[in-house]
Amino acid sequence: MPRIDGFMLIGIGILAVIGIAAPPSYAADAAEETAKAERIIGPDGSDNACSNCHVREIEAWKQTRHFSTFVDRHRSERAKEIQANLGRAGAKASMKRSKDCRQCHYTSQIANGRLRPRWGVSCESCHGAGRDWNNIHNKLGGDAAGKTMRWGEGRKEDAAGREARLTAAAGKGMIHSEMLYEIATNCFGCHTVPNESLVNNGKHRAGSDFDLVMWSQGEVRHNYLSSPGAPDSPTNRAATQKEKRTRYVIGAMVDLEFTLRNLANVAEKGGAFHTAMVERANRARAKVDAILKAVAIPDLSAAVKAVPSPVTEGTAIGSDLAESIGRASRAFAGNRPDLSAIDPQIPTGAKGNAAK
Repeated sequence: MPRIDGFMLIGIGILAVIGIAAPPSYAADAAEETAKAERIIGPDGSDNACSNCHVREIEAWKQTRHFSTFVDRHRSERAKEIQANLGRAGAKASMKRSKDCRQCHYTSQIANGRLRPRWGVSCESCHGAGRDWNNIHNKLGGDAAGKTMRWGEGRKEDAAGREARLTAAAGKGMIHSEMLYEIATNCFGCHTVPNESLVNNGKHRAGSDFDLVMWSQGEVRHNYLSSPGAPDSPTNRAATQKEKRTRYVIGAMVDLEFTLRNLANVAEKGGAFHTAMVERANRARAKVDAILKAVAIPDLSAAVKAVPSPVTEGTAIGSDLAESIGRASRAFAGNRPDLSAIDPQIPTGAKGNAAK
């Protein structure tokens, strides 16, 4: 499997291993949210925290909006407006007390028997709650009793050992840097804002103009382990053009998948959420069509052909349509053709800061 290092991602874990498409992040009920929070270790503050080994990655994260949202997002006038629109006042108006807000904007832990947001969008928000896999993701061969590799020692590991280690960690819920489809579903699980009430009633934005390539080169870039100077003089390397091609295709497909899922779940026809998802579906479809015009990808073409074009507010979208797009995307992620023909379509900029 091609290597795609250092990509920060929002944690679904074992679903990726057994081939089930990740659900929208907001969909977790209170019990599921609590169960995840109980498995969170945290980026800092404990003996087995991420920062104990991944110092450079943590410093890169601290330069991002994913980090600073914990400090300032809930204090913004926009956040207060949305809460007021939803009829929330007083203590209940805090984003950190709302499940609708917490699951995308924060990483939570259980403290003194209560669920509490502790960080912004952090390591485990992206790579999966670490309690079950933290003790094997850095052990030779994925053996909990094996030798612990410190930062930069992965160069001593052979290909078979690395594959065994990553497979073992993924089986326990880790979403590692080669699980590109799962990375994208984690991103779009929040960036499509799949919560109709937040949009229709709260007047929250109906998703962001999220591009997997641009964000991977800025906000979520921390490619130190795979940089040419690692381990002695690592830098936060940019993705190769080959990596960008695959991210661009996967990002376009997952955008279409999650938008179709949102449309299939619409309750208020003609509402702000419905209208926004119709527009987003057509943009995503146009992006995918341009890719498929430039390069033949039969599995994707067959799945996309079933998507109505254009989508309108009167178009009936079944839940099976999104699942079909997801299956095609997973198949593509495991068998990637030459994509050089799409280079003119790939954005060259970055979204957010990228620590050097």
